[in-house]
Amino acid sequence: MNKQYLILLDLDGTALYDWQTLSNETIETVKKVKALGHIVAIATGRPFRSSKVFYDQLKLDTPIINYNGALVHHPFDDHFEKLETDIDIIHILKVFDEVGHLIENAFCEHYEDIYLYKMNDNIMPLIHPEGGKIITGDYKKTLKINPNGFILLAYPGKNVEIEQYLDDNFKGILDHRNWGGDSSHIIELFTPKMCKGIGMTYIANYYNIPLENVIAFGDGNNDIEMIRSAGIGVAMDNAVPNVKAVANAKTLSNKENGVAHFLTKFFKL
Repeated sequence: MNKQYLILLDLDGTALYDWQTLSNETIETVKKVKALGHIVAIATGRPFRSSKVFYDQLKLDTPIINYNGALVHHPFDDHFEKLETDIDIIHILKVFDEVGHLIENAFCEHYEDIYLYKMNDNIMPLIHPEGGKIITGDYKKTLKINPNGFILLAYPGKNVEIEQYLDDNFKGILDHRNWGGDSSHIIELFTPKMCKGIGMTYIANYYNIPLENVIAFGDGNNDIEMIRSAGIGVAMDNAVPNVKAVANAKTLSNKENGVAHFLTKFFKL
């Protein structure tokens, strides 16, 4: 093998056919790529508890990026030095004190623990509760540790007001991204120190692989830094325009097994 590549896979909208399915074609293609000596890792906004099933299906033994880069860890190697960033509780409480009337619900997570503002059926599909401990209630009472990630659900039509408040009061302290489309009421908060691109670089350095030998696949705004920094940044056909704008390669949609299609052609499988 002349050149070893590191391949980073986003899950939802990228490697996954739907919210819970890896196609056999994707699984078998990844196995072939690994057999050639290349390294495959997952980079997702999900917690580990809801990405482990895909990690296992792909038979990975590599570090994984969870919470969009807030946690980079190795599930089976205690000697791997994890990379972790979090959000200060003080900032979260300030947001709720000042614009809590605009927030319908929220949740944040620390490793596998889930801190839920209000329990209702609508939010459960978002938090991937399987395997996690759920703590519900006012964050002034329940939240005792800085979380890895934080998600706000705005009341209808109030997301713009919340985002403007965040811009005015937390510039350089908290960044935010809107999920867009039918999910434009969902706002994700994170620190400027955290992104998938930083996690990708951390893993590449761990394996001594230059970024020019990194292939990263993604579809959403949370993939932009990773796609931009990778030597080969691949946008799915279903990717948002911002991702396509920074990518230097494109492939078919997740519904068309775009990851498998690109890897098959690139490595001449």
